[in-house]
Amino acid sequence: MLFSLGSTTVGFMECSYLLKDVIKTEERGILTKPEKRDQIMSLATELMRHKRLYYRGTPEISDDAYDSLEMKLKKLSPNHPVLSFVGTDSPITTKKVSHGKAMLSLQKTYDLHDLRAWIGQHAVVGTWKIDGNSLSLVYQQGKMVLAKTRGDGKFGEDVTDKIRWVADIIPTLPDKLDIEIRGELYCSAENFHLLAKEMTDLGMEKPTHPRNIVSGMLGRKNDYHLARYFNFQAFELIDETDSLVLESEMMCFRWLQDQGFRIPGVQLLINQEATSIYLNQVRHLMTTGDIGIDGAVFSINDRKLHQKLGYTAHHPRYKMVFKWQGETAISTIENIEWSTSRLGIVTPVAVIKPVFLSGAKIKNITLHNAQHIINFNLKPGDQIEIVRSGEVIPKFLRVEKSSSGKHQLPTACPSCQNTLHFDGIRLKCLNDHCPAIITGEILNWIKAVEIDDLSEKRLQHLLDRKLIANIPDLYRLTESDFLKLPLTKEKMARKLVSAIAKSRNLPLVHFLNGLGFEGMGTTSWLALLKAFPTLTELRKCSAEEIGKQNGFAEKTAEQIVKDFKKKASLIDHLLQIGVTPFSENGPSSTKTLEDKNIVITGKLSQPRKKIEELIRHEGGKPMSAISTHTDILVANDLQTHSTKKWQKAISLGIKIWNEQELMTFIQENKG
Repeated sequence: MLFSLGSTTVGFMECSYLLKDVIKTEERGILTKPEKRDQIMSLATELMRHKRLYYRGTPEISDDAYDSLEMKLKKLSPNHPVLSFVGTDSPITTKKVSHGKAMLSLQKTYDLHDLRAWIGQHAVVGTWKIDGNSLSLVYQQGKMVLAKTRGDGKFGEDVTDKIRWVADIIPTLPDKLDIEIRGELYCSAENFHLLAKEMTDLGMEKPTHPRNIVSGMLGRKNDYHLARYFNFQAFELIDETDSLVLESEMMCFRWLQDQGFRIPGVQLLINQEATSIYLNQVRHLMTTGDIGIDGAVFSINDRKLHQKLGYTAHHPRYKMVFKWQGETAISTIENIEWSTSRLGIVTPVAVIKPVFLSGAKIKNITLHNAQHIINFNLKPGDQIEIVRSGEVIPKFLRVEKSSSGKHQLPTACPSCQNTLHFDGIRLKCLNDHCPAIITGEILNWIKAVEIDDLSEKRLQHLLDRKLIANIPDLYRLTESDFLKLPLTKEKMARKLVSAIAKSRNLPLVHFLNGLGFEGMGTTSWLALLKAFPTLTELRKCSAEEIGKQNGFAEKTAEQIVKDFKKKASLIDHLLQIGVTPFSENGPSSTKTLEDKNIVITGKLSQPRKKIEELIRHEGGKPMSAISTHTDILVANDLQTHSTKKWQKAISLGIKIWNEQELMTFIQENKG
């Protein structure tokens, strides 16, 4: 079972349980579609700036221009607090309010065996543990009347006036319900940089950490308009009157999402294998995502069991948090190196005095982007604290001791020496002929279309010898070209030419991934291909048409159209030399193995990876172990009963097919 999740930023790898960022488009006070939230945030920020300039006597725009901005915001969010903001903030008197149902802590473990033992055979729902501040929203007759912090679990603080500035908060529900919605209030990395800049401009102390600024802002008695930089994701629904019939956690999250709330990386996990995959995804997101995440929360899906299991004085027994034991160290920045990506983004990496964390020698730490350098005034000589949780990539935590002087940003691209552009967050090289960008683009294509054995090192040799200069040049290479490379013999040369030739015919989603559009990955392309299943249709799409699709914000839609125009000649060139992408995802496509869990055992005529790809393409889910959730076991020798998988499948009454039966079923049911 799949349904969408709010705000995923970041692209997870292909996974059949991955939930897409889809928010319904109905207007409910503050519009809830991601692009509308972006518009509200942008307009509110712009209006606040012009209000302050006006009250200082230094307006930058005319009254008519200001009124136009105000009308736009009114149309999107009629009751937005910025519309009634006058002069300076009026102080708020915070007051203590009780929680009808205590906001308890969660049971925590760092041991995977403990987590697996707790889950047992239950289906569970996994969510991100966002590093923010817990918040409770109280609705009466469908209207939000109170927002309160967690406090000590029994009493929190009334922060309603501040929370009304958060675009993710839904002020009015479509139904007149008396319910409570709990979730996490947080500040993303991108918003943190914007907030830090505005606070500095206002003469306020620069914030040091996204989590700290959330709790700090909630405790302030003024400047609460800055809460518009925060986001909210819902993780719990409390319905004391039982007005909603929701028998599972997944149904609760679906209901929350249908109201327009963001939800934190929700996935239904039906076995231990799925749980392990999810943990790997969360661990990856902890270091690559825009949201601070410090673990994963698991809840038993069956809500009837919630009542049976009950609570301790500390935590509910039907939830558990898994966290990676973090190990920290203090080290000194010896140098800051900058490198250019295939998208032209120039990113900093700190070369530090080596330290050992979790058994690994750490010498380099990513510093994310230029704005991160500015915010923390990072430079050689600074002592910094770093953390490494389990096998997670080490990351910067804070400055322990700052050295004298000021940070320095490069003005020229480290690869081509072209003047860099600063977009407010990142430094970018705008030179399309930059060697680093070209190398990154070709390498991205090689990985996306699966040209085996053509490594980054071999690619660099090809570029150095001027045997290729772009992606289409790959398809002109001959065996004799490869024989010019170091340590490449005839057998490998033939293999490389064959692998390149094989990639001429490829799924459209691989072709699109290979082009390297900014902000787009497999999951996003597959979602878009459902509406526009061919390359021709995609190239004709306008930003408005793409923006109408669930999960595609206005900025994303505009970027897709921009990249199609930018890469038009590349696409045409690839098609002319015989690269042929084929559509797999049209609206009429039949998924013959939809929702079927399939286990493979023994040797098949094709590599197992290829069979698993076919199963996924047909809507099925390859699994590694037999369970009660398995639908089919595929094994070529139907006379052999020796494997444990076979014996367990027989005992559970699971269908057993050979490879040919699998292929025949797919062909006969394609329709």
